[in-house]
Amino acid sequence: MLSSDLAGAARVRRALLNLLTVAAATAVYFALPLGVFGVSATWAFVAAFAVGVLLVSVVLARQVRRYRSGGTAVTGVLVALCLAVLFFAAVYFGLAAHRPGEVAQLRTKVDALYFALSITSTVGFGDVHAAGQLARAVVAVHIGFNLLFLGVAVRAISEAR
Repeated sequence: MLSSDLAGAARVRRALLNLLTVAAATAVYFALPLGVFGVSATWAFVAAFAVGVLLVSVVLARQVRRYRSGGTAVTGVLVALCLAVLFFAAVYFGLAAHRPGEVAQLRTKVDALYFALSITSTVGFGDVHAAGQLARAVVAVHIGFNLLFLGVAVRAISEAR
């Protein structure tokens, strides 16, 4: 009985830590001065974006691997996906701030988060959409990221059952 109580307490602590992680990451997203600092050249933006996608991919792959080996709960994978959404939202907001017209109807960080969530969920209402070539390239990478990592995550979760 004592071990099941400890296991339950550990699950509650993990869940709270995951919630705090998502809340903190969301707070950081809204606090970052994303529209203030400019990207001096397209190649610098592309390099920074590539590094960001790589880092988010590594975190997500690590969480999936830990989940498959029994080292973390499915919530760890979900937290990693939330962080990926926040990363893409930050990219979209920065892109819209520095290249107006690239993403139609994207004016605020909430708009950017909404757009990133609509792409990740594959809903795509169309009210906010990529209008420029650079934004379309970023969205294409985001969709490819979703296909690869969401597919891997869903497969890992379904295989573990």
